[in-house]
Amino acid sequence: MTVRSATNPHPRARRGSTRPWAWLVVAMIAVLLVVAVIVIWQAQSRAGSADEAARAYLRALESGDAAAVRDTGIDLSDEALQAFDDADSVVSEATVISVDEKGSNATAHVSFTLGGAEHDADLALVRSDGRWVPDGSGLAEVTVSTTAGTAVSIGDTVLDVSTALALVPAVYTVAAAPAAYLTGSVHVVALPGAADEVEVETSLRPETTAAAQQRLDALLEACAKETALPADGCGIRIPWGTEFRTVDDAAFRIDTMPTVALADDGTSFTASGGKLVATLTGTARGGGSRTTTYRSENWAVRGDVTFAGNEMTLTVW
Repeated sequence: MTVRSATNPHPRARRGSTRPWAWLVVAMIAVLLVVAVIVIWQAQSRAGSADEAARAYLRALESGDAAAVRDTGIDLSDEALQAFDDADSVVSEATVISVDEKGSNATAHVSFTLGGAEHDADLALVRSDGRWVPDGSGLAEVTVSTTAGTAVSIGDTVLDVSTALALVPAVYTVAAAPAAYLTGSVHVVALPGAADEVEVETSLRPETTAAAQQRLDALLEACAKETALPADGCGIRIPWGTEFRTVDDAAFRIDTMPTVALADDGTSFTASGGKLVATLTGTARGGGSRTTTYRSENWAVRGDVTFAGNEMTLTVW
């Protein structure tokens, strides 16, 4: 006869009673540790070193690919990237000579060939969002002035010259804009970290005068539709004050448009030889109604010419 203990009726069951959820917790912890290690390794791999980031930037410059330059993380405008696509030539034989890292800042001393000459430069890098990226020293600062207009173009990209241009290092042809009306260009070797000043000497294209004539005609035709004394900006001046106390109605007719002549520097114009007829109705100086017709057989106007972006605008004094 077998007698079982009252306090442990199943002695073998205790040794084999490890709960399944305990193994599940251990497995989950192991998986989390593996994931953490992978994430840390990926972050470290993505950050790379300042030396690797400098080399990546130089390779992007050599490629001539604006997207590759953008992917380095450097901060620059869309216009600068578009201009880089139209560069005449790009960096070649680029190499990193040395790198000095200090905390979250680094300086890479680099050499390269551009514009047929060898150059050295210091490229500063900073840690940003876990990676090394070049700062503004990786770009060229070019200040452009023009003898006419407020813009220049590199290829199809129009750039405002009111402030210095931050360009990707390369060789560019900087041309007067708008190209439809102005001609003139200058060759620019844009070096990283360098500041350069250039001037584009502009001249008017032959077709610019015809385009200015069209704009003046449209402006004066709009003025002629007025039924009151014209406001400033129409070039219409009538000596009505000696005969009228007030003018209630005005009718204008342009028989001949004034012919435009542009100043050599393209900043102003004169237009002469026009014929204008103006009929005014109102109150005479001595009282009562009055209607008088004025004729100008040599109507002339003057004004300013401005070029901005791709447009030419005439303003009559």
